[in-house]
Amino acid sequence: MYLEYFGFQEEAFTMTPNPKFIYWTRQHEAAAEALTYGINSRKGFLLLTGEIGTGKTTLCREVMSRLGPKTDLAVVLNPLLSTSGLLKAIWTDFGYEAELVPDEVMVDHLNRFLLSKVKDGHNAVLWIDEAQNLSFEALETIRLLSNLETDDKKLLQIVLVGQPELEKLLQEYRLRQLNQRISIRQKLGVLNFDELSEYVRHRLLVAGNTQNIAFERRALKYIYKYAKGSPRMTNMICDRTLLAAYSKRTRNISHSLVKEAYNDLGWN
Repeated sequence: MYLEYFGFQEEAFTMTPNPKFIYWTRQHEAAAEALTYGINSRKGFLLLTGEIGTGKTTLCREVMSRLGPKTDLAVVLNPLLSTSGLLKAIWTDFGYEAELVPDEVMVDHLNRFLLSKVKDGHNAVLWIDEAQNLSFEALETIRLLSNLETDDKKLLQIVLVGQPELEKLLQEYRLRQLNQRISIRQKLGVLNFDELSEYVRHRLLVAGNTQNIAFERRALKYIYKYAKGSPRMTNMICDRTLLAAYSKRTRNISHSLVKEAYNDLGWN
C-alpha cells in the first residue's frame, strides 16, 4: 500500500525470514560462523536456541546458503511426529519416497544413503526447527541416528533449533547421553537499542529507501520499549508505523506515530 509513497522496491518489514534483510550483530555472525564450522567439520550435534522472534530461522537459512552444493539437507519443520513419522520425513526430505517398512529398516536405508554420500564427497545435515516440541522418543531416535558414522566421520550432522525451553529439556537426566554429544551450542539474544536502531535503518536501505524516511531518535526509543529488542516485534511495529505515516502523508516518523501503531496492534 505504501511502497510507492516511500520509494520502496519491496516491503521493508515483512514477516517472512528473508536472508536478504538479515542484519548481522556480533552474536548473529558468531552463531552463523560456529554452525557453519560445525557442519563442515562434521561435529555431529549442534544446538541453536533463542526466544521467539530473535532471528533463528533467518540465520538458519543464511547458514544453509553458505554450505555449498555438496551438502545434502533434510529440514524438519514439524517436530510433532512419531518416531516413524520423523524417519519418513527425513528420508523424503533427502529426496526419496518413504516406504512402509519398520523403523529399523528405515534407519538401515538412511545409513546406506549416508555412506554413499560420503563416498561421493558429500556431507548430510538434518535440520530440526522448534525442537523443544520433540518427544523423548523422537529425541532418542535422533540420538541413535547420530551413531551413524565411519571410523573417522560422522555421517549425519544434526542441528537442533528451538526456544530456550529446549536447553532445559536437554538437561533432563534421561537425555544426558544426547546432551553430552552436543559439540557446539549457540544462543541468540534480543537486540540492544543501538543494534535495533541500526536494524531498522538497514532494512529501510535494503528495501530501497534513501532519504525518504526519517525515524526520530525518540521514535526508535519507543520501538525499542515496545518490541523489547525482538526483531520480529520490531518488524510488526515498524510496518504498522509506516502505514500510519502513509495515512497522514508524512515521511517523518515521530514517537506519537509509533505509539499509535502500537495501540493499533492491541498488545497493551
